[in-house]
Amino acid sequence: MFQGEFSNNMDEKGRVSIPAAFRDVLKSCHAEGDIIITRTPHYRCLVAYPIREWKRLQKRISTTQPSKELRAYKHIVFSSAQEFLPDRQGRVLLSPALRDYASLVRNAQFVGDGETFQIWDKEAWSKQLEASLELAQDFELGL
Repeated sequence: MFQGEFSNNMDEKGRVSIPAAFRDVLKSCHAEGDIIITRTPHYRCLVAYPIREWKRLQKRISTTQPSKELRAYKHIVFSSAQEFLPDRQGRVLLSPALRDYASLVRNAQFVGDGETFQIWDKEAWSKQLEASLELAQDFELGL
């Protein structure tokens, strides 16, 4: 499971290192090691899916009743999806389109999200975290 927050700098070519903790999860829980990185319509960030989770998402989409909303979702997610195998230093080279969508320039914030992880611009993540804290104040999990 991907959990925690990590900050890494992106170089001028768009290469950024996947945090070691996330690479460990990929090795131990997802033998392939490949990930799909794509846009999400929910936030201005990127989502990284291990191949198994990507296939699970594709299956859910294929069994969902067609609609305009589903078509729009597919346009956003599938059109930007790129497969990556991190290099020996754990780096991936994010395309300009992905970087532009998430406003990634220098500081990338990696955020664990359970079976996936997100890649945010560091300042955008700080703002989103504040908004999430307000929304979650009255939320009870009911355990």
